[in-house]
Amino acid sequence: MVFKYSVVFLWVLFFLGCRTPGLVIEESDYSVKQHRVAITAALGQVRGVSQNGRTMISYYHDRSFKGFEVTAKTQERLYTKVSVLGSRRPYVVSVEVHIEQKDPETNKFIDIGLEENLGRKRALAIKSMLNQSRDQSGVFDEEVPF
Repeated sequence: MVFKYSVVFLWVLFFLGCRTPGLVIEESDYSVKQHRVAITAALGQVRGVSQNGRTMISYYHDRSFKGFEVTAKTQERLYTKVSVLGSRRPYVVSVEVHIEQKDPETNKFIDIGLEENLGRKRALAIKSMLNQSRDQSGVFDEEVPF
């Protein structure tokens, strides 16, 4: 009886483990630098970049990806987070579009989840920018040159 429950528990862990949220571009065989260039071209100017340069966060935008100033009347804002995952080629690119809504009690924005349809559009834009830079794909990675 205990064996049955342990097997079921292991299967549940197996199917739920290590899933990246948002949309994923699988097996992208470009350098990290080319990814950064393509992501910046797709997102426009970015609000934040991680210390290792593999995660980029866009400025706040609306549902049509147009940037806007957050004012007192703003009730909803979105931002895009793109991460280049993996230690070497081929990389996996994770694209997440987060929605934040203003809490009327505290007047602060609260992350309410991911927008899958807009994430799909962003992922396609990044993928097309990567495909446009195909002629430079022979460049070495600046992190792992050999």
